[in-house]
Amino acid sequence: MYGIEVYYLPRKIINKGSVIRDAIYSKFNNAFPIEAYLVNYEGFDNNSFMMSKFGVRIQDEMNFIISKERFDDYIAALMQTTDGFGSYTRPMEGDLIYVPLSDSLMEIKYVENRKPFFQLQKNYVYDLRCELFEFEDEEITTGNPEVDYQLKDIGYGAELTLSGLGVTATAYTGLVVGGVQYVDILNGGYRYSSAPNLVVDAPTSGYRSILVGVMTQSKGLTVAKSLDQIYIENPGYGYTESPSINFYGGNGYGASARVAISTSGSIGIVTTTYSGTGYTFEPTVTFSAPDVAAGTTATARAFLNASGGISTIRIINAGSGYLSNPTITISAGSTVASGNYIVGERVSGSISGAFGIVKNWDAATNKLKVSGLGTDFVDGDIVVGAASSAIYTLRIAKTYELQQAYADNDIIEQEADEIIDFTEINPFGEV
Repeated sequence: MYGIEVYYLPRKIINKGSVIRDAIYSKFNNAFPIEAYLVNYEGFDNNSFMMSKFGVRIQDEMNFIISKERFDDYIAALMQTTDGFGSYTRPMEGDLIYVPLSDSLMEIKYVENRKPFFQLQKNYVYDLRCELFEFEDEEITTGNPEVDYQLKDIGYGAELTLSGLGVTATAYTGLVVGGVQYVDILNGGYRYSSAPNLVVDAPTSGYRSILVGVMTQSKGLTVAKSLDQIYIENPGYGYTESPSINFYGGNGYGASARVAISTSGSIGIVTTTYSGTGYTFEPTVTFSAPDVAAGTTATARAFLNASGGISTIRIINAGSGYLSNPTITISAGSTVASGNYIVGERVSGSISGAFGIVKNWDAATNKLKVSGLGTDFVDGDIVVGAASSAIYTLRIAKTYELQQAYADNDIIEQEADEIIDFTEINPFGEV
């Protein structure tokens, strides 16, 4: 009545340390169902929770008894023919037991093979003493979804949002006369905590221009900023002379700018008809040349939304000398997107040189979770799968700190040093 079926996962060590020969990187590629007797059927052994210098640790323990004959004839026999295992004659410390009832992985800490002690002049069982598995960078790809997907969202160091095949954005604009052509910043101002509101004087007859200010980045410990760039959301029309700009809010002072208007044809509001997809970086926005030879070609900047499409196009210079609506050309999005990554394979970034092991790949959202980071991936990386040959362009890389947020090792060590400092002297006398 205390018998359960578990999965036995042999550990394949890929890299060992050169000093104490500890496993640096290992794989679990097999999961064998086997019958086991649960010794501690009343609950987990030991105190399940304890405080350590690394925070709260869960130390659930289980003891399993499995048949020696069953293990030798089934698991050991198969593993001895598997490359990388060599002489595999008994359960090994470091192997894993997956328990479906508790949906947990237990790591074998000790194997007792002489209990009962030579009953009927022979040993019949293995007593496996296990603790809850603490995941690091191990690769678990057994091919059994029940086992593999139990860890798909555990232990990843970065979530990479990749771009699918891009579709080019489109936009159009009209013409205005007497609109704002460009804005020169005369003084960026001082000690702004946020962008001030920019209010342009209205024309005598026409429509008021709308401007948007962008601030500099904060430096060091200060949050004070200055005005860095002014973009034209709407050039307006009907101006016969340069209007003044009034700056309101932002908790700063001293900003000033000069407005230039175009008395010939210049572009009006730029409207995005399709935002496009697959953009990793802001695309280039190009306007056709003006009809008048002495005119000025319009320029603008595209801003992306969180989905990799264009959210808005803001004018830098509305141009001059246009007699007909100019053509707007927007550069294409990502042209690299194919294949599906395989859980457990190695992926690398072409620009950053970063690498990682695939923990989970969601083809519907193009999100890739990887562990074992070397160098951080960067936006624009071409992420290539070593086994699958899948290749996508990285749009957003989000890394995570794998150390628990509530780890108090530094604080605990400082408090302990006030009692006995084992790191500097031997408190029990010099040897």
